[in-house]
Amino acid sequence: MLPIGNIHSMTSSPEFNSNEALHQAARWCEEYFRAHPDMSVGHSMVSLLDLFSQMASVQSEPAEDQRLLLSSLNERVEAYVERFARGDLSGIPLANVPEPSDSVKVELQGHVAFEGDTDWVPQPQACSGEQDGRAIQGFSLRLAEDGLPVSLRYKAHLAFKGDTDWHEAGDFCGTRGEWRRMEAFWIDLDDQSEQFDVFYSAHLARLGWTGWFKNGQMCGTRGEYRQVEGIKVFVAERNGEAV
Repeated sequence: MLPIGNIHSMTSSPEFNSNEALHQAARWCEEYFRAHPDMSVGHSMVSLLDLFSQMASVQSEPAEDQRLLLSSLNERVEAYVERFARGDLSGIPLANVPEPSDSVKVELQGHVAFEGDTDWVPQPQACSGEQDGRAIQGFSLRLAEDGLPVSLRYKAHLAFKGDTDWHEAGDFCGTRGEWRRMEAFWIDLDDQSEQFDVFYSAHLARLGWTGWFKNGQMCGTRGEYRQVEGIKVFVAERNGEAV
């Protein structure tokens, strides 16, 4: 359980400054959740605290565009609340996901800043530049064999460009040579197979690995300037045994 006493002591201080306290709370939570990676809600908690800190800062310093800034920040908060209501705010903890399928396997290739294309890696191995803090700028997925009973599609959210179109298995999704980071992605089974699910996770800058997302849920962030530094993906048989 998250020990919130540290946060409470910040906000109850006589010298309490809401903007500074929220900023400190976000940094404290960031350190805490990095030390407890099994608590996949962590990156979302930090993001919400950062948003509240920005709102407090805008409110404390009136400006001509204050209403517009607050409206933009409020929309981002509401987006997190909506994702929470859908149950996909933080992803699924590792303990609740099934084992990768032995019959349907996918392979992943990423394009890493300053490195280029990686080798193809089998599920569920990570394709990443996380050790050097390098952004994933695009990726490709393919099925390990022909004739398998599923088909893949995927898309990404790119910095200063927005969401891409859906891509089919084997296509490259993202950019090369534009130094444009990928901030989120979606992966789905295009045929809506009743026998399989596709699971995926991201390593996000300064936050680490998310929980697992599946079947077209967004994994990553929008509007936080937070790059994806790693991707894991695998296909599992529906109702398979948990890890």
